[in-house]
Amino acid sequence: MEVKKTADEKMRILELLQRQVLFKHLEEEQRELVARAMSVVEYKSGEHIVKQGEDGDAFYLVDCGAVEGWRNEELIHTYGPGGAFGELALMYNAPRAATCRAASDCRLYALGRKVFKVILMKTSNEKRSQTKSILQNVDILKQLTEVELLTMADSMQEVVYEEGDVICRQGDAGSSFYIIKQGGATCTQVDAQGQHREVARLTVHERWRL
Repeated sequence: MEVKKTADEKMRILELLQRQVLFKHLEEEQRELVARAMSVVEYKSGEHIVKQGEDGDAFYLVDCGAVEGWRNEELIHTYGPGGAFGELALMYNAPRAATCRAASDCRLYALGRKVFKVILMKTSNEKRSQTKSILQNVDILKQLTEVELLTMADSMQEVVYEEGDVICRQGDAGSSFYIIKQGGATCTQVDAQGQHREVARLTVHERWRL
């Protein structure tokens, strides 16, 4: 599902999503899917956005302006640009835990309940399946059971490096296991004369341990 919006609005949504813990585990194309489904909503100062006790119907990201969260007539939080609210009621099918109202004229991005659940469940399941598929192609992991592969897939995190970035250095303490999902990596070693010598080139699905 895609909601019509400008290219600038889509870029802004992607920028805001990258700051949210809830969406940090998503890959770039998955965040794109979320961004396409979000709509622009605007509220005037004093207007209610959600009310405590009501069923939740949307998740919100604050683009500009300020939103106050009130619980039992007590101010508990103020959301500024980049802030987000409304996810708990959607995730747990619970009533709204607080009332949120515009503290100033504000512009928000909203993601409806149905789309929120479908996208998060779909993207989580897709990521799990894709990661498991990658692990199955690693020689030293081919003896693992289905449950063991899925457990490992759930614990892995995607990290993106730009061309030329150093992933690890010779002599550093080793603590991570890497598998290349896309692109490639060059491994070098410092010889006795202090010169960097290329010892390997790794491509998709190849791995190394640090």
